[in-house]
Amino acid sequence: MATATSGVKRRVRAPDQLGERIRKARNELGLSLAAVAQKDFSRAFLNQVELGRSRPSTRTLQIIAERLQRPIEYFLQDPGTSVMANDLRLLEASTRLRRGDAERARTLMTAMLAQPQLAPETRVRAQLVLAEALIKSRQFTEAVEVLKGAIKASETSRWRALAVELYDRMGVAYYQLRRPHEAGRWWDKAIGAYETAGLTDPLLKARILGHRANLHYIAGEPREAIAGYEQAIAAAENVLDMPVLGGIYEGLAVSFAKTGDLTRALEYGQRSLRLFDTLRDVRMSAQLRNNMAEILLTKGRTEEAEALFLEGTEQLLRVGDRDLLPHLLAGAAEAALNRSDLQLATTRVGRALEASGASADRLAEVAARRVAGRIAAASGQAPAARAHFDRALEVAESLDSATDTSRVAFDYAQVLEVLGDSSQAFIRYRQAYRAREAASHG
Repeated sequence: MATATSGVKRRVRAPDQLGERIRKARNELGLSLAAVAQKDFSRAFLNQVELGRSRPSTRTLQIIAERLQRPIEYFLQDPGTSVMANDLRLLEASTRLRRGDAERARTLMTAMLAQPQLAPETRVRAQLVLAEALIKSRQFTEAVEVLKGAIKASETSRWRALAVELYDRMGVAYYQLRRPHEAGRWWDKAIGAYETAGLTDPLLKARILGHRANLHYIAGEPREAIAGYEQAIAAAENVLDMPVLGGIYEGLAVSFAKTGDLTRALEYGQRSLRLFDTLRDVRMSAQLRNNMAEILLTKGRTEEAEALFLEGTEQLLRVGDRDLLPHLLAGAAEAALNRSDLQLATTRVGRALEASGASADRLAEVAARRVAGRIAAASGQAPAARAHFDRALEVAESLDSATDTSRVAFDYAQVLEVLGDSSQAFIRYRQAYRAREAASHG
């Protein structure tokens, strides 16, 4: 009897303890109810929370914690608030992901999944967020394994909306693993399940359609990709959130670049960059700077391109991101080469080559070696130039990247022409042409 009574008391007192902690933190900072509430909720509501007569939503409690300069955990030390605590952890992890902090999101979800009594649906939602964090961290194989378990649980329990989200992320993981056919299969499954279940989440539909449009782009079908991205925007009409819209704008930018419409490519690239800068997603901002700088180099706007490469480099150095860094360093080296500053180009490409050794992205070495080959040739170091280009082609072909093979082979051919080796130059030009044809036919 005593045990049952004490259990009831704990459940009744939980809101009081939460409210007491909020009031204590507010008084310690000397803040009024109005100063904490601001325009997000009323003073009367906050007063009811402090008295234990109302409970805040997870988002409201997150706002209160931020204004009272306390971690969420400070307010959630009672077992009776465990459900709210997990909701807040999910919310915080999702917020961290939007801001580019995949490591913190992964830590939060790993700790949450270690709870033995976690509710089944909450567990699957945590696995979804963990998989997204792993994808952001370029741990794609690990993400696939997490998603497999989550998909099995969601299908068994018939959580249809959650299953569609999981199918979509599985497609993203396989896309990043450079398995486009498998990615397409999952995205087709996602859109089919979305329509069969009669879901009405326009953001989810737009995300899936945007991802499917990526397949047209990598298959060398930029006009079809543009149509797919525009269909994604239309699906969500005016309710697209910033990360989804930023990703679609990025897709439009690279697709227009491939059609040769560089003006519109830059326009959409700038739109996407503004969104991801606002979201404080450092890696995406750096990626977009790299993409735009590549376009500017093509247009002969070397100084503008160089500035973007260097800005992106500084962003990545601040957060310790090593995967994309070699691409930006190589781009900055190529910009210096185009300005005929061989000394600076040599220094930068040396850093790019060194950084490529620490990158999980194997195409980083391709980018660094291609530029190193151009710089070595300009410096009169023909054997070194050949070695760099040969290695770049070896890696690009091993990754089955027709686009990169074409670009490297074309630059190699130009260098060989300058060196007077016309027969080998012809072979490389033919290799570049065949690779470009392969890319255009998927």
